[in-house]
Amino acid sequence: MTIRFAFILIHEFTMSPFSLFVDTLRLAGDEADRSRRIAFDWQILGTRGLPIRSSCGFDILPTVESSHAGNFDYIVVVGGLLGRAKSLGREQIAFLQQAAGAGKPIIGLCTASFALAEHGFLDGYRACVSWLHLAEFQAAYPAVQATADRLFLADRDRTTCAGGAGAADLAAALVVKTLGERNAEKAADILLLDRIRTHRDLQPSKNLFGEVANFKVRQALLLMQNSCSEPLPVSEIASRTNCSPRQLERLFSAHLKISPGHAYMTLRVERAKALLAKTEMPISEIAYQCGFVNSGHFARAFREHAGTPPSKFASRWTGHSR
Repeated sequence: MTIRFAFILIHEFTMSPFSLFVDTLRLAGDEADRSRRIAFDWQILGTRGLPIRSSCGFDILPTVESSHAGNFDYIVVVGGLLGRAKSLGREQIAFLQQAAGAGKPIIGLCTASFALAEHGFLDGYRACVSWLHLAEFQAAYPAVQATADRLFLADRDRTTCAGGAGAADLAAALVVKTLGERNAEKAADILLLDRIRTHRDLQPSKNLFGEVANFKVRQALLLMQNSCSEPLPVSEIASRTNCSPRQLERLFSAHLKISPGHAYMTLRVERAKALLAKTEMPISEIAYQCGFVNSGHFARAFREHAGTPPSKFASRWTGHSR
């Protein structure tokens, strides 16, 4: 039985996750490199004749008009540039509502998580967001349990992916589920991918502490980054990385020359710096978003790590104190 995918491309969508997802299905669903739509089929929904502009400037034409959700097995929404245009149109929202009501699995690639959350499709769900946009997403959509500690995340009938090459890994996971590992590996081999990563693989991210060789330290840092607004006890972080607090202390000392607590505070202050520089949030709200009990505690910690009060730091970027 052919598994059918409907693609909704948001205006200025990113080409790489879309093409990698489709190519993984294309190569896995047929023998050799013949590209026949045997195991999988796909369509791009939209208004016939009206192109959809990608973020790199290429236009893609829809292949079918927006139709009944029952015609497809999976709905895939591909996001792209944020804040440039309306994310989803009325027909697209109606189609997604129909699909959700029918229990169809909905997949969000790249920043499609923002569009899905904007219209309530991720309320009460866990979602995977790129580390680059995690703080922005968490501030805008508190009803969604967002994380940036993995490449993709499946929660019941919603699956979200950070984007980029992770889209190929997510598509491969669906191939493994339906056709088996051999077909997924064939697609990865033809695409010249070293290996198929799973939902357990960590999402690559910009690391304030440089390249860290130790997996447990990298995992702990990602947990810290994802829980800045509600800091976890170091003992909890150690437990989640399958080591004792003492062992975690030793690992941080060996690889970073600082304690886990110091690293955690550094990450929270760096997040505060980003919010001070890029948003109009009052300092009290930024303190809350970064897990400080009050503005006084935040000011002391910020001055200790940044060498200046948060109000002065903000004025350098905005021209006025908050």
